[in-house]
Amino acid sequence: MMKDFWLKISCFFTGFNYEIVKNSSVAAAKTVKKNMSALILISMLWAFIGFNFTARYLHGSILTSAIVALIMVIVVIQIERQILMSVHVNKFGLVMRALIGGIMAVIGSFIVDQIIFKDDVEQYRMATVQDRINNILPIKTMELKSQINQIAKAIEEKEAERNALLEELGRKPTITTPTSVGKYEKDSTGKMVMVRQEVTYQSVPNPKANIVTKIDEQLAMLRNELTKKEDMLLNIRADMENEIKGKTGFLDEVGSLYEIVTSSSLSIFIWVLFFSFFLFLELFILINKISDNETDYETVLVYQMETRKRKIKEIEKN
Repeated sequence: MMKDFWLKISCFFTGFNYEIVKNSSVAAAKTVKKNMSALILISMLWAFIGFNFTARYLHGSILTSAIVALIMVIVVIQIERQILMSVHVNKFGLVMRALIGGIMAVIGSFIVDQIIFKDDVEQYRMATVQDRINNILPIKTMELKSQINQIAKAIEEKEAERNALLEELGRKPTITTPTSVGKYEKDSTGKMVMVRQEVTYQSVPNPKANIVTKIDEQLAMLRNELTKKEDMLLNIRADMENEIKGKTGFLDEVGSLYEIVTSSSLSIFIWVLFFSFFLFLELFILINKISDNETDYETVLVYQMETRKRKIKEIEKN
C-alpha cells in the first residue's frame, strides 16, 4: 500500500501517467521513483537557496522566506518535468536544459558559497567598509559642523534678542494705558448727552514679557538640536559603520566573494568543486533521461500515439 502511494506521488510530481506505470514493468516503476529521488534532491537544494536568499538579502520574514522557497521548488519541478515528460528529447531541448542548468549552477554556487564563506566575506567587507568610511567621513563631518555652526549662531541671535528684551523689561516692567470714560447729563429736553470725557491711566505688565517666554521655548529647542548634532559628530564614525554594515547587498557580497575566490588557487579550486557539484546535480535528471534505456512505459506512449495517428488518417480517408 505504501509503495503504491509513493508511486502515485512520484507519478504526480514527475508527470508520468500512474495507470500506465502501474500496469507496466517493474523497471518503469523504478525509473519513476529514481527520477522522483533526483527531483527531491534538487528541490531541497533550491528550497534552501531560496529561503536563505530571501532572509538574507530581501530581509524577508520566516513566512516570506518559506513562501519563496516553495515557489523555487515549484519552478524547479516545472523545469525538470520538461525533460521527464518528453518521450524523445531533441537536441534543442538538450542544449536549452544544459544552458539553464549552467546558469542555475552559477547562481546556486554563488549563494551557497556566500553562506559557507560568510566569515571570509565579512572580513573582506570590513576592510572595504573602512575605505568607504574614510572617503565619506570628511564630507559628512563638514556637513555636521556647518549645521552645528548655524544652530549656534541662531542661539546667539536669540540670546541677544532675549537679553535686549530683559534689559527693556528691567527699565519698563509695566506700561501705562489710558482709559477714557464719558460723562452724560440730561439736557433741557431730558435727553442724555455727553458733557465731558474723563481719562484714567492704568498700569499693566509689559506685554513683551510674553515674547521672552516664546524665545525661551525656541532656545530650548535649538539647544536640544545642538546637543543631538554634537552627539552625532562624536559618534559619526561608529554610526556610519553600523549603517553600512546593516545594509547587506547581494552584489556587494558577490563582489567580495569574487575577490576572495580569485585571490588564491585553493579558493578557486573550492569554488570549482561547488560549481561542479551544482552543475552535475542540475543535469542529473537530464543525464539519466539520456542514458536510461527506453522502458515499456515509453513504448506504450509511442504505441498509443501511433495508433491514434493511424485512426486519424483512416478517418481523414473516409
